[in-house]
Amino acid sequence: MSRSTQFSAAMRAYDEDRNEEALRLMEQCANSGDPVACYLVAYWYRNGEGATANLKRSAEWLHRLEGLAEGGNGEAQWEIGQHHRFGNLLELNIERANDWLERAAESGWGEAQHHLAWYLETGQYGYVQDKQAAEQWYQRAFQQEHPETLYTFALREFQGGKITEKAIALLRRAADKGFKQAEDVLREYTH
Repeated sequence: MSRSTQFSAAMRAYDEDRNEEALRLMEQCANSGDPVACYLVAYWYRNGEGATANLKRSAEWLHRLEGLAEGGNGEAQWEIGQHHRFGNLLELNIERANDWLERAAESGWGEAQHHLAWYLETGQYGYVQDKQAAEQWYQRAFQQEHPETLYTFALREFQGGKITEKAIALLRRAADKGFKQAEDVLREYTH
């Protein structure tokens, strides 16, 4: 999902140490239902960035994020899962992280589909290795043109260490979506 202009303005303000302005702008984004904004506002309130630390306000924004996730928002489900996976604002809980990851993947969130495929392929985070299930999730992410999945499929198209036209086409699609590694591989193999 691309972020709003207001979200970008909030991040610019944050990067320039104008934290009160960043919080005000980000709270407006969160109020409009942006899951990442909900998380950032909760995080900033917890840490006192842009306002005095306020654990109650932080909890309110986390509750809002959880409400979006429970309501079926795939990005919010992905966010909740990631924050449980790494213990960011939410308790470290791999079982809950996996549950939210699977919900997000089922909701059609490409990032979740790609990562679920990866975890199934590699047997990470409590998942049993299942190459067939992994490939099914990769296919779903590929159908949505998820940039990292396009990149993964491009690498599969190399023949004997050499780039093919199909690989170049997939790398260009991934690069057009901002996937840096695809840009790097294109630069290395097409110049």
